Amino acid sequence: MNLLHIINTMKFPTKVLSLLCITTSLISCEGIYDYEGDCSKSYDVGIKFTRNILEANAFSNKVTSISVLVYNTAGELVYYDKEAGDPLKNDNYYMPIDVKPGTYDIVVWGGLENSNSFLLNNGYIPATLSEASCHLQREEIEGEHYSRSPLSPLFHGIARGVVIQDNEEIGHIRVADIDLTKDTNNIKVILTHNNEETINPDDYSFSVADANGRLNFDNSLLEDKEILYHAHTKYELPTVDIEEKATRSAVNVTNSMMAEIDMSRLMADRNPRLQIHRTDNDEPIVDLPLTQLLLHAKGEARSSMSNQEYLDRQDEFTLVFFLGDDNGWNMSAGIYINGWHMSFQYSDI
Repeated sequence: MNLLHIINTMKFPTKVLSLLCITTSLISCEGIYDYEGDCSKSYDVGIKFTRNILEANAFSNKVTSISVLVYNTAGELVYYDKEAGDPLKNDNYYMPIDVKPGTYDIVVWGGLENSNSFLLNNGYIPATLSEASCHLQREEIEGEHYSRSPLSPLFHGIARGVVIQDNEEIGHIRVADIDLTKDTNNIKVILTHNNEETINPDDYSFSVADANGRLNFDNSLLEDKEILYHAHTKYELPTVDIEEKATRSAVNVTNSMMAEIDMSRLMADRNPRLQIHRTDNDEPIVDLPLTQLLLHAKGEARSSMSNQEYLDRQDEFTLVFFLGDDNGWNMSAGIYINGWHMSFQYSDI
């Protein structure tokens, strides 16, 4: 028998009865009696990561920290919170935001906690929406900018014009769902000989040049100095099996090496160049537009994606170049890009 039933069975003046009912309602909303329910409410932002090439939610496996920034219509910060570790091991992750009803822009950056690669607003909590940008940390030598290290994964998401209404709804109220984009890329470059000649990784240098180290609150690129991304890792590959997806024929190649380059967001309307040099004479053996090469691996199965969506979803690329007897690139053998064989004339690139 609950308190309201007891009150109803007793005789009170009408005014006293009304006051008792109001009081009882307030008591139950405060949760003194669990079975009466909880009258509290929270505004929640759901965060996921399905903008990957598999189109599956990989949030719990890939995202290690989250920073959420909420701005009002004047572009002023009204709420900021961050979380890392075990709470993110949940593909149904959400973060409550403590704001009043209104209209907001919500910016999410993922992967900043304990990162040596990117800083939010150069290390300061951004007070305005225009300041909610991320900057790649880089090495500067005589005015030139370099990145030579593996990059910790960076993620971005945004929801604009989110309207939070003042109504009688209680509990967890989902006000936005934000799907993250991964802004960091891993480029693997394999050099291989078809003959018996051994490849020494120290004989080659690998780099990509692009001015893409400053990412705006909406994930567009801000003006930046050109950054020369160098290979952070080089190692021998005694044997590599490459399967040409178009024909399903196996090609066995030996005497190979791999170099890995990490870089910030790739944009379909930009043209960073991949260069491979011999270190003994600094002679370039490859100088090609990277974005155009990578888009050749998009394939018919992903033709419905825009070029930018494909570059955002596919964050790992492997390019294989065959070397000739002069240790230069054998163009007639073409290139393998993520397993797809590309034949072309140099003039086409």
